[in-house]
Amino acid sequence: MNINHKIESSDDQVPEYVIRAHARSLKHYEQAPARFLAAWKRAVSMIGSPYFHCDGVDHYTNATNREQIRPNTEMIDRHIGVCSTSQGVFIGAVCSFYNGSWGLNLSRIHGYSALGDIAGRLDLLQNEILVELMLNHTGW
Repeated sequence: MNINHKIESSDDQVPEYVIRAHARSLKHYEQAPARFLAAWKRAVSMIGSPYFHCDGVDHYTNATNREQIRPNTEMIDRHIGVCSTSQGVFIGAVCSFYNGSWGLNLSRIHGYSALGDIAGRLDLLQNEILVELMLNHTGW
């Protein structure tokens, strides 16, 4: 769907709330990639940079797009079982933005798979990061 299309109606008048909602959506999705990257970097900082590959940058903090910071799937798979429950659930939830089924399986290792269960297991900062990722995720 092209979000830049002109809003048209069968009537000559489009309700004001529709125009405002459309403008709000346009503004949000223009800013979403940068906001997602900022939240992704916060998640990497909490999880630990060794669990991520940095492609084309010397450190994840220097990344300019999410493609430069990808989960190190092999390392995460090897160590997920020794994480605390909340850390394992957080890693799984974060990694689900990269690969949904893999991330869900990581959370399931610690017994959590439903969004409400996951949110209830995490601390405030972890939940805030996940909310930012959800609000600004435009696909990997």
